[in-house]
Amino acid sequence: MPQEWIFGVAVALATNAGAFVVLSLAVSAIPLAILASIYGRARAIASPAAGGIVVLVCGVALLESFGARAQVLGWGALAAFVAFLERRDRWYYAAFPTAVVWANLHASVALAPVLVLARLAATLVDGGSSAVRRSRDLPMLGAVALAMFCTPFGWRLPYLALTLATSPIRHYIQEWQPPNLHDASFVYGALPIALLILAGKRATLAGLKQQSFPAMLMFVAALLAFRNTALFAIVAAPLAARGLDAIVPRIGAADAKARELEPVALVAIVLAIAGSAFGLARIQAHEPPPLPGAAIASLARDRAGHRLFCENFTWCSMALQYPNLRVFIDGRCDGYPLDVWRQYVTTMEMRPSWRAPLVRYRVDSVLAQRGSPLATALDRSQAWHTAFSDRRFVLFRS
Repeated sequence: MPQEWIFGVAVALATNAGAFVVLSLAVSAIPLAILASIYGRARAIASPAAGGIVVLVCGVALLESFGARAQVLGWGALAAFVAFLERRDRWYYAAFPTAVVWANLHASVALAPVLVLARLAATLVDGGSSAVRRSRDLPMLGAVALAMFCTPFGWRLPYLALTLATSPIRHYIQEWQPPNLHDASFVYGALPIALLILAGKRATLAGLKQQSFPAMLMFVAALLAFRNTALFAIVAAPLAARGLDAIVPRIGAADAKARELEPVALVAIVLAIAGSAFGLARIQAHEPPPLPGAAIASLARDRAGHRLFCENFTWCSMALQYPNLRVFIDGRCDGYPLDVWRQYVTTMEMRPSWRAPLVRYRVDSVLAQRGSPLATALDRSQAWHTAFSDRRFVLFRS
């Protein structure tokens, strides 16, 4: 059972009921709610026009990491948590139960006490230690730290979050790599948000330290790992709207004209969604399957027990539905021992002893991408034969 246990149970129930599409649609609604919450937070400190523009940019920042995955539920919990923290009324205290729910959705709940600490640092800079002692954030810090333990895993969840921060397996997971200029969600999403905050100067950085300190912290996190791009955008987007107002003071005057264009905009959005769906359907009708479901199903059909090694470990998640298939590493990769990771990388990267892990773990089936170095080596080996192939994938049996 992965640490995202609620999502894991939901996927199992939806799959068994033949309703995974319904679950996917529900997950797809979460980014819409996130963008709505960001617009509401932006309206508190900026003009509606500036808030609307920043919401569009924030949508780009969410795009590349989006999918029917537990990480998106973590985004939603973060957005709700930050929205409650920024409240000045009693809704502020809803941040604690939100953190409890977040802990049971995704291990990114480890950010909760860090964000509260950043707010306390801002309070210390503005008002000194006496202001910190009077701050609501001080007891909230202890509460959200406690929330991390309110899961079926107890102390193991914060331990997992701590070990992942320094684990060598991060080097083999694409989303844990630093962003570059080819990452559209960072270049066209997170980076414009950061530049607008910097351009706002005193109006954003100095005047709103309770928001700017957490935003700066999350920008550093975004520079360290691509998967943090969306998290930075969720935390910092309202500040970007304030910065846009500061550098373009007349943007607020566009609100009345924008309201006149709302009917046209709504029609344009509907047409864009319909056109995108039609184009995607045409692409999927002519493209080969993007995942090796057919290859894995062919292996499971003979009812015999098999030990499967997947060149891309996430593919092996599709094998978990078959009781007769055992996998080397699957998409729940965070919990696998470091030695298993080393063995996996030895074979995946075709190091001199790449055959040794297959022998050691008695692997009898290997799933590889057609034309990859691993597929080429297995195809040339007399110990392996092709059991299934299509335009993208090859399944080898020993």
